[in-house]
This record gives sequence, C-alpha cells and structure tokens, in this order.
Amino acid sequence: MRRLWLRLAGLLVLLCVLAGIAMVSWQQFLQRQHISRFDWQGLSVSLDGIHLRQLQVEQQSDAATLSVQSQGLTLGWRDFSTLTPFWQHIELERLSLDWQEHNSRTTPTDSAAIDLLEMLGPLALMPQSLSIGQLSATLPCAQGRCTLQGDLQLDKTSQQPLAMTLQSNLRSQGQLLTIDGQLQRTEDDLDLQLALQVDGQPQLGANLSLRKQTNASGQPSSLLSGAIAAPNLNQASALQHWLSQWALPARVKLPEAPGVAALSANWELDLPAGPISIEHLQQASGTLTASANLPEPWPVPGIGQVQGELSLALNAQSGQWLVKQIKADLKLQQLAEALRNRLPAPLQNDQFSLSIQPAEPASGTEDALETQLRGRNLPLALNLNSSGASSVQLQANLALANTLPWAVQVYDASLDASSKNLQLDDWKAQGLNAMLAFKGYADAQQLRLNLDKGSRLQLAQLTHPEFGATGLDATLAGINLSAATSFDSWQASGPLVLSAKALQQHALKAQSWGFKGKLQADSQTQALDGSLTTGSGLQAQLAGQNTASKGLQLEAKFNEIFFRAGNPLKSTLSDWPALLDLNNGRLNANAKLHLAPGSNPDLSFDLASQGLSGIYDRTLFNGLTAKVQVRLANQGLEAEVKDLNLTEANPGIALGPIELRGRYSAPLGALDKGQLRLQQANAQVLGGQVTLPANQWDLKQPDLLFALNLKSLKLEDLFAAYPAEGLSGNGLIDGSIPLRLNPAGLSVEQGQISARQPGGRLQFDNDKIKALGASNPAMQLVAQSLEDFHYTTLSSGVSYDPQGQLLLALRLEGRNPAIEKGRPINFNINLEENIPTLLASIQLSDKVSDIVQQRVQQFILKRNKSVAPKDNQ
Repeated sequence: MRRLWLRLAGLLVLLCVLAGIAMVSWQQFLQRQHISRFDWQGLSVSLDGIHLRQLQVEQQSDAATLSVQSQGLTLGWRDFSTLTPFWQHIELERLSLDWQEHNSRTTPTDSAAIDLLEMLGPLALMPQSLSIGQLSATLPCAQGRCTLQGDLQLDKTSQQPLAMTLQSNLRSQGQLLTIDGQLQRTEDDLDLQLALQVDGQPQLGANLSLRKQTNASGQPSSLLSGAIAAPNLNQASALQHWLSQWALPARVKLPEAPGVAALSANWELDLPAGPISIEHLQQASGTLTASANLPEPWPVPGIGQVQGELSLALNAQSGQWLVKQIKADLKLQQLAEALRNRLPAPLQNDQFSLSIQPAEPASGTEDALETQLRGRNLPLALNLNSSGASSVQLQANLALANTLPWAVQVYDASLDASSKNLQLDDWKAQGLNAMLAFKGYADAQQLRLNLDKGSRLQLAQLTHPEFGATGLDATLAGINLSAATSFDSWQASGPLVLSAKALQQHALKAQSWGFKGKLQADSQTQALDGSLTTGSGLQAQLAGQNTASKGLQLEAKFNEIFFRAGNPLKSTLSDWPALLDLNNGRLNANAKLHLAPGSNPDLSFDLASQGLSGIYDRTLFNGLTAKVQVRLANQGLEAEVKDLNLTEANPGIALGPIELRGRYSAPLGALDKGQLRLQQANAQVLGGQVTLPANQWDLKQPDLLFALNLKSLKLEDLFAAYPAEGLSGNGLIDGSIPLRLNPAGLSVEQGQISARQPGGRLQFDNDKIKALGASNPAMQLVAQSLEDFHYTTLSSGVSYDPQGQLLLALRLEGRNPAIEKGRPINFNINLEENIPTLLASIQLSDKVSDIVQQRVQQFILKRNKSVAPKDNQ
C-alpha cells in the first residue's frame, strides 16, 4: 500500500513538473510569436471535438497589430493529424479580424516579381474544411481602412495534388457579392478558377493556369494561360464601388460605371522560367485575344470614359507583339487629367472617336507596298475624329505586318484639322486649317513620311508682341521626312511654298509676302534656300542655315531694283524717309544675318547703286553711284561709304560732281552720338570746288567744326545762278568757311573769301541805280564806276546764323578806265541775304518738278508764319 502511494505521489509530482514546463514553454512560444494576449472562455471537450465559446488573440510587432476575436469555435476530431494544422475541420460561428499597420506600406515597383506557386504554398497548411458563419475583417486599403463582411467556406478536397474550393458571400452597400473559386496546385502546375456573382446574377468568370515546361528551344519556361469572360456585366457599379475602396485613394472618384457591358479575354503566353515580372512579360511569346462591348461610357482609369466595341487578336514572339486581327469602333470622352495634360494643347479635346476595320487591299496596293510587307500584311482602314478645342479628322489605310519583323505602312492617308484659337508662349494663332495628304512607313529601324499633293497649312491670323501676319498659307506637298525610330537622327527635305496676305512688323509696311524654295534639314543642320517676293515687287534669293555649333546664318541677295519701274523699298520699309523719292537708277543689295548661340545678332548690308536720280526734300539729284557697307554687331553700328559719286545735286544752285568716302560708327543705343571719319569729301560748284579735308569728328561733342575750303569758284557762274538785273562779271574766288554745328543749328563765323589775282571785271548797268545817281552825285559816281569796274581786290568776311541769314562784308578795290583816267576806286559794301529763302526763290523761278515746287511753297508758307510779328497780348 505504501508503494502505491509513493507511486501516486511521484506521478503527481511529475505531472506538476510537466505542467510547469508546458506553461513556461507556452509563454515562451507566445513571446516568440509576439502574442501579447491569448484569452479563451467556455472550453469544453466532446466526442466531436474541442469547443471554445470565445477566443481573443492579439499579436503585436513593430510593423502591425493583429487582433482576432472568435465565437463558437469548434476543432473537430475527425481526420485529426499529428501534422500542422492538426485539426482538419474547423468551424467558427463568428470571426472578427482587425489589422492595423504601424508603418506606411511600401509600394511595389513596376518590376516586382510574383511567384504564384510560392505565394500559394501556405494553402497546403489549411485544414480540410474551414467554415466561418459571420466574417468581419478590417484591413488596410487604398482609402485607409476597409471592412469586409460576409461568410466563408473553404474545402480542401485533396492534399496531393492540392485541390481546394472556396465560396464566400460579401455584403457591400446592401448588395451580395458571391465568390466561387477552385484551385489545383502541384509542385510545377497551378490551375485557378474564379466566378463572381452580384445578387445571384453571374458577372464575371476567370481562369488562370501556370505550368512549368521546356520550350521549343529546350530552355525551361513557364506557360501562363487563362481567360476572363463577362458576357453580361450588368452590375458593374457594385463591383466598381467594392474595388474602388481597395484600389483607389479616397480623393480619387471615378464616374459611375454603366449599367451593362460585355468583356472577354484569352491568353496563352510562354514566359521565361521564374517568378512573373514585368521584364518576363516583356519577353513573352504567345497569343492574346480580347473583346469589349461597351454600349454606355465606361470609366477607364488613366484614360477616360470609353464607349463602343473592340475586338483584338495579338501574337507575340520574344516580346514583339503583332496584330493578327483588330476591329474597333470606340468613343473616348472626358479624358483623364494626366492623359489630357500629356497631349499637345491643340489636341486637348473633349471627345475622340476611333474606327479600325478590316479592309480589302485596294487595286494596285500590293505593288505599292514595301518589299518587306508584301505577302505578310493585315490591311486595315483607320478613321479618327475629334472635336473640342480643335477639330481633327484622320483617314488612312494601313498595312500591318502579321509576322516578324514588325512593320507598318500608311497609304492614301489624309488629315484635316482646324482650330479657332491656339497659343504657344507669346504666339497666338487664329483660324488654323491643316490639310495633309500623306503616306508613310515604319519598322523597328526607321520611319518615313511623305506629304502628297494638296498638303497645306493655313492660318487666318498669327500674332506676336513684335510680329503679326494675316492670310498665311504654306504648301507642303513633296516634303519627305525620315528618321530612326529613336528620333536621335532624322532628315527632312522637299519644296516649300509660303505666302502671307500681310505681314505687320514695326520696321515693315503691311503688304503681301511670299517664299518659294527648298527645305533640307536633319538633326544637325537645317537649311532653307529659295526666292522671296513682296507685293511691292521686291525680290531676293534667300539662303539660311542653322546648326547647333554656329547658330543661325541667313543671306539674302536682292534682285537688282530699277527705280524707273517703281520703288519697292518705299512700299516695304516703314522708316523710308518721307521726303526721299527715287525715280531712276539701279540698286543692288545683299544682307547677311548671323545669330550665334549665346551671342548678339550680327547683321550686315552691302549696297551698290548706279545712276540713282530723285528728290530729297527740295533738292533734285541725279547720277548717284555708291558702294556702302553697313554692319550691326556687338551692340554697335558701323557704316562705310567706299565710293560715292553724285553727278549733280540742286537745292537751288547746282552742285556736282560730288565725291565722298568715309566711315561712321556708333552704339545702337545712341546712333547720333558716334564717330565720323571722312577720307574724302569734295564737290564741284560754280565752276570751282568745295572741299572738306580728311578728318575725324566725335558727334557726342556739343559743338562740331567743319572747315570748308573754296577754290576757283567762278563769278560768272554765280551771276548765272543768281541773276541780278544788269550785273555781270568774271573772276575766280577762293576761301575758307568754318561751318559750325551745335544744338542751335548751322552757323559760320569769320569766314573769308577773296578773288584770285590778278582780279577780274564787274559790270553793273542798272536803271534804278542810275536814277538814284541823278539826284545824288556820290551815288552817280558809284553807278558810273560799276558800269565797267576792273577790280584787283575782291574780298569778304562771311557770317551765317542758324536762321539762315548770310552777311557778307565785301571790299572792292579797282578802277574804271573811263572815269578820271582810271584812278583807283575802293568800295566797302555790306550784303545780307536769307539763303534758304534765296534758294527757294531761285527754285520757283526755274522749271522744277511739281513735287519740288509744292515743297518749296510749303517751306515758304511755313517760314512766313514763323517770322510774322505776333499780336500784342
């Protein structure tokens, strides 16, 4: 008896020790699993299994907290196993899950790989049956936290191979979503089937199959095949609401899904072995077919609302996809903002419609096809229409390669586009119309585009802060474009015809302009060569080139201008002097512009005239022949007159020939404050010569002096130019005239003229002077002396004020042989004359043109008003 008690006591102690060890081990297990709470209530054991009325488990980690609450848990004894999960039949009356993340979830990258076989591996640990009567799961989602409510029934029909079925009913917004799924998995294969119903109405069926295999090349690969079918998708709004909760952020709202649609897709793809990734999908070989029937607008994320029908069949070989069949009749409206912003402003329209239909090859098309496409192409007819900011209509026939290598040819294509208003930076365009007829070809290496007859671009108006044009028209027929598909190198060439009804620019008068030439351009150099014409008759040969290293270079060689036929420059240049009229002679002109990167413009002109004649203000001139070079560069102006010869200029007295050579330079901001350098300046006048010695002047100075030299002026020519009643004579006059220029105007002080020795002869036989002498003996002597006066000295001081008043202090020394045996006689005479008025009166007395006569009369009227006495105030 004693031994029995000892044995019982020993067993009790052993049980206590084992219980203690189990308790310690259980606590350590809970700690390792980060389980902070594990409570149960209502534990009972029966022949059916273990029952728990309530179980609460909470697991915490740095990443998340998981709370599980269950009611009515039954762990059935049937098919009990010593392997995980031990109990093969589990039932729960109610299960609540709450998973809260502590850290932000990382967003998978586009290249994230998915290993379906490995991902579904833990399903092998599931019991043979799992039944949840009421399921509530609160989980992270795109909108923050979302809750699933429903029930779940999971049955594993086979362990090897793994076969499972799933049925779940989920409630959302008063509707019932039923999910039925079947899964079969082996070590190398996977088959998944899924069916979705809403309120008992079938909506979507899908199946997916993944099998490891060896492809035709003997390499390990994966065969991914499947299908999706939704022949009567009439509960799309319910699916959209449920998926939006889990997939779209709270701030993103999709338009309401339509009431009905039909979708289907089938695929069979051979992928490289390993997890499925974007890179593997890009290397896929196989087939893909898809179709969609959307009677009502369907919101597609990232695109917009799509409506219509689409049928598509594709083949892929090593990532290169080829269209085997396509048929589309689609409308796109309410574009997604991201897609709309990626489109050029003219194409940000409200609605697009696209039609792609199979087509029969047109007669003769096979001969017109590229050699690479003959016998292996899919003929299609394409129509694209768009309305909104712009109107676009595109029609084209396509020939798509249906075997490798990929290629496409476009023929019989036309594009009509119009827009009322366009703006790009400071450029504004109104009334755009584009009409393009073209054909093209593209493959993996190249792209070609050819514009055919009828291709043109029209603009009603184009404006810029410094430029404007109306009635713009560009004829583009014959332009060819070719490029590598990467567009790192390209070429464009062909004829180009441009015209404008009117160009407006501050330096130009509004008139029509036209250009006809040739365009030659590539990624490195762009060149333009042709003829430029204006409505006024101005013509030029224009050559331009632009390169990244040298920038823009333009050269214009103007056709010789014959001014007898008209003056196109006056009708072209806004700043043409209003008082300058050219009516004869010829002019040749060349212009060059260089705009180097990062530099100021360099503009130069070469001008050469022959025999120019015309009028400037009140001065007639003719026979102007000159060579002039002008350059605008480095913020400055440089002008050089190499040779200027003017046969005659007549402001009232004939001047000429005139010869001039010199140079002028000035900053662009102060063109009247430059440096003037004359190498030669002389003019023939009154049979003699006026010369301005070579010198240099700084026009920034307020007072400038020009020392004129007079040589061999003939008195007889002066009296012929300025006739006075009964006055004649001869002699040669020399002198110096210090001409001064300042803000007050032109003036002369202390000028000197004198007759050259041995003198000359003056004859003055005037009845008025004789009448004065009859009553005045002194005047009688003067009159008699001047009737035949032989002078030895004729000199005068010369003064001239800015108002044009000339004062001569004249001294005469000589004799009259008929008076007192030719005794010496001296005269001091002061003469005063207004030179502008004198010249004007001389011009009116001569036969001058109507223009000169009119301007002289206007000058006299203006001068009379300026000198008339003012009324006392």
